[in-house]
Amino acid sequence: MSGKVATGASLKLPLAYKLLAPLCDTLDTISLFSQRQHAAFLISWVVAFSLWRVLRKTSPRPVKARIRNELAAAAKGLVALLAIYVVGAMVPRPTARLAMSSPDDVVVDFHSHTRYSWDGRSAFSPEESRRWHHASGFDVAYITDHSTFAGAEEAAVDNPARAGDGTVMLSGIEVRDRGNHLVVLGTDGGDWRSYTAGDLQEHVFERDVAARSVRPVVLFTLPGNLKRENEVAVDGIELSDAAPRGLSQIDAESGTIGQLARDQNMPLVASSNNHGWASASPAWSVMQIHNWRTMTPAQLDVAIRAEILRGGLNAVRVVDRRTPGPVAFAGVALTVPDAAWRMLKTMSWPERASWLGWIWMSYVLVLAIGRLKRAELRGVEDVRDWKTAPALIS
Repeated sequence: MSGKVATGASLKLPLAYKLLAPLCDTLDTISLFSQRQHAAFLISWVVAFSLWRVLRKTSPRPVKARIRNELAAAAKGLVALLAIYVVGAMVPRPTARLAMSSPDDVVVDFHSHTRYSWDGRSAFSPEESRRWHHASGFDVAYITDHSTFAGAEEAAVDNPARAGDGTVMLSGIEVRDRGNHLVVLGTDGGDWRSYTAGDLQEHVFERDVAARSVRPVVLFTLPGNLKRENEVAVDGIELSDAAPRGLSQIDAESGTIGQLARDQNMPLVASSNNHGWASASPAWSVMQIHNWRTMTPAQLDVAIRAEILRGGLNAVRVVDRRTPGPVAFAGVALTVPDAAWRMLKTMSWPERASWLGWIWMSYVLVLAIGRLKRAELRGVEDVRDWKTAPALIS
């Protein structure tokens, strides 16, 4: 989506991911659906389930018994659907990781959350956020909780002394400005007067914060109104945001977003916007900063912001994992077969081998269960015949 070639980038899958490829591939694909695609997936599930219930062969039953049977089947179908989403959002699973070949490439998440955000998962501590970012291949993550610096302050305590020795968590905040949401990078609790009740106080911000030599960087997050002017200058805009509503806007308005960035010479960035409910990252932001691994976290924060303010449009490359979703009705309606085909095309050979292995094992298991059931039925029939035999002889 960024239009830049992802040179030197590769996606690394841990062994557990390859062994559990059917589960991981499927849940990752669903987790990267836009809001429209989630709706299409739910409708497809209902349609497929209904067709299965209508077309299956059944023995005649009384109407009340059929109604009870169908209601029970519908409840099981609903539970199965909810289980897919609960497992996808709550149960930890192996994570795909971005790897860069150049030592000067630094992978950054510009917008993430912890449990200190009002909508964050209660178990998603700053340290858990660090573990997820590390597993996903991020070298740096800005904690931009809603209206608080508590998560960023807690994470900073465990930052490595040198940036190259572990995933670095830096300070930021997410605030509202004229109805849009902005993230401010390189700001901390000392600037609290600029952010009250979740709103950006423009005059205080311009006077006390924006006047610094390397000032905080302001990013426009999605979803948002691209036509509404913000009170403060924006230095970059998201081209990828893992929230379903944000992905829907990106799919529909990626051309407008790109043109806006070119017109204002500001970088397009990728953000996870992870509140603790995600296991897969749809994209990564990559910057080139010489010798960043030897810097302290504070020095790297300054270097990242300085490069964004200096480099503008060329400061960040976005490496996408997610393919842009359809916008037209026909494309959205075909979400399930389209997503399955795209998933198949992008699988590595170890993943395909894993799929074939699980399909074969499932087939063998179904055959074994079928044989056991047939043997059980034969046993019941033999017992029935044995009991009726004396009566027939007499």
